[in-house]
Amino acid sequence: VMALTRNESRVIGKVGVYDGFRPGEHAALVVNDEIDLRMFPKHWVYGFAIEQETDRGMRRTIQVFDAAGDAVHKVFLREGSNADAWAPVVEDLKIVDQSNTLNVSPRKPTEGAKGSADQAERLRSEWDKITDTHQFLMMTRRIKMNRLGA
Repeated sequence: VMALTRNESRVIGKVGVYDGFRPGEHAALVVNDEIDLRMFPKHWVYGFAIEQETDRGMRRTIQVFDAAGDAVHKVFLREGSNADAWAPVVEDLKIVDQSNTLNVSPRKPTEGAKGSADQAERLRSEWDKITDTHQFLMMTRRIKMNRLGA
């Protein structure tokens, strides 16, 4: 499949298999050679399975949105994907309420940069120790910064 994640700055698409899933209450992970994805279940509020006929045939996607209605993640079946597995996945994820009304809520403002030029050397030193992108937020907390400040 293609795993696509976006924000206002970037669109990241990875082709691979959702292997190596590790569930978690705060964060869930899919980590393998192709897809390295951290999901925060409390932010994945709405999901839609879409099947749309196109000039190239049936296009199948799962699209996930946050509480503000912004796109968070999409999964696209590609040529060569296991299309037989699609329907059971959709059925397993389906919720009872299939209404066409969403109750979106305003997004909380992003916290401003929290950092200090005096901490620049410590930040660089700690950065050099990171072996996995998932360690970044813990590193910023340790040095009393946030991602924007770092």
